[in-house]
Amino acid sequence: SSGINAEYGELTDVLFSEMFLVILILLAACNEPVSGNLAKEEALQAGGNPPYSKNSILNACQTLKEDAQVIRHEGYSAIDKADMIREQAYRVKDEAYEIRDDAYEIRESALEARSTLEGTLVETLELMKNQATVNNLYIQEVRTSLSSLMTRMDRLEQDIQQGMEDIENGLEGVEQGLEDVEQGQGKIKEILGETEAHVRGELIPAIRVEQSTTYSTNLNYGPEKAVDGDLNTQSHTGLMLGPWFRYYFSEPRAVGQIKVVNGKLNHPYTNRLNGAKVFVMSGDGNKKSCRVNTIAVREGEFLEAQTYYLDCTGNTGIGVEFVLGKTDYLEFREIEVFAP
Repeated sequence: SSGINAEYGELTDVLFSEMFLVILILLAACNEPVSGNLAKEEALQAGGNPPYSKNSILNACQTLKEDAQVIRHEGYSAIDKADMIREQAYRVKDEAYEIRDDAYEIRESALEARSTLEGTLVETLELMKNQATVNNLYIQEVRTSLSSLMTRMDRLEQDIQQGMEDIENGLEGVEQGLEDVEQGQGKIKEILGETEAHVRGELIPAIRVEQSTTYSTNLNYGPEKAVDGDLNTQSHTGLMLGPWFRYYFSEPRAVGQIKVVNGKLNHPYTNRLNGAKVFVMSGDGNKKSCRVNTIAVREGEFLEAQTYYLDCTGNTGIGVEFVLGKTDYLEFREIEVFAP
């Protein structure tokens, strides 16, 4: 700022000095009376023509005055520019002072931050030191707990190993028990078979079988499929009201129990046979009712569950007839009629 002010002052002084000097000279020269005769005489004495006329000198003075006006104008312009430079210098000076003040504020803030950071670091280091002590104690406790846990794990592993051995021994016992059960079941089945043969009596074979209709005229569903001894085949009537199935003997016979296997093993089709009734056909066209004559379908989708026994003991006839008193299909997987 001081350098700019000095430069401004020096420039102003020079401009004013030169400007006024030129103006004074021009004014003095051009305002002095011009004697044409004197000039002429001096020219003649010198043996020559007068170099300048009055008009030429006046023209020269006029030119010089105009030049002086230009110089004065440029001087004032230079003064204006110098004022602008001075104003800019003052603004720069003010900005410099503001920057210096900001720098002092930043320095103070930095010193405060440094002091705060130093205090925080000291506190943090102290906390870390205390925490490290606590962590060491905790680590020691964890080590002790892990050691105790490993001991318990070893004991648990031993117990598990012993338990596995006991389970293996138990499984061997179960397998032996299952073998014994299977053997017992086989013996029971033999006994039941012998008992059943004695209770039912002999099988009365069918000399002829008939059914009201055959499903889609398919020979695989004919009435003979119910008496062929094959549980993988079945008889099957068409859909109708009151379908029937007839089982004929070779001669009149006394009738005992009747074994029936449902044609369907999957629910809900097993319910088709529900309510079917059996009768003993006499030779005169009449039918005799049996004391256990109605099939009540039960749950279960396997052969044993869908096997039913009816009892016509006390009746004699040429065959038996099954009638379903509803609109449905009548289906049998197997039918066996036994003597009393």
